[in-house]
Amino acid sequence: MEQDERQKADEQEQLLDQPTGENPEEIVDESVTSEEPETNWEEVAQSRYDQLIRLQADFDNFRRRMDRERDEIQGRVAERLLGDLLPVYDNLERALKYMPTDGEAKAWRVGVEMTLNGFTEALGRLGVKSIESVGVPFDPRFHEAVQRVDSDQPEGTVVEELQRGFVWNDRVLRASMVKVSAGAGASEEE
Repeated sequence: MEQDERQKADEQEQLLDQPTGENPEEIVDESVTSEEPETNWEEVAQSRYDQLIRLQADFDNFRRRMDRERDEIQGRVAERLLGDLLPVYDNLERALKYMPTDGEAKAWRVGVEMTLNGFTEALGRLGVKSIESVGVPFDPRFHEAVQRVDSDQPEGTVVEELQRGFVWNDRVLRASMVKVSAGAGASEEE
């Protein structure tokens, strides 16, 4: 057993004594003498600062774009909702038009009038305005002509409103459905 241990120790000494072909001093010299390029910290700082400024500008642009898109989406939703409520308004107006004014119906009429007034005020608070039609010149942006009638009004003047139109934030929610004057002498000339 002693021989085995002695033999192993001799083998290890022989391995250590063998030349490896490398000079440990040269390795140390290489690591000490190898020069890394010097870092210009001012350039690095300026580069990082420029990146930060661009990133901040990109974020500001992103935020503005998101705000604009959010406003557009809210506007479309509000416009659609208001457009869906307009037939209810029309029905309340029609109910008042044909409801009797005397007897038991008078109480009902007062209730419908109050409801219509509340509805009109709510639409007004939301920025919805009715389009003036009767007595004004026909404007295709705000009026939809469904009939030309003989009238003592000048030609192209709106003489009757069949369905009220509304605008919201300078957008036409619904054009007024109107009858337009053909002029006083239109039937005589034809």
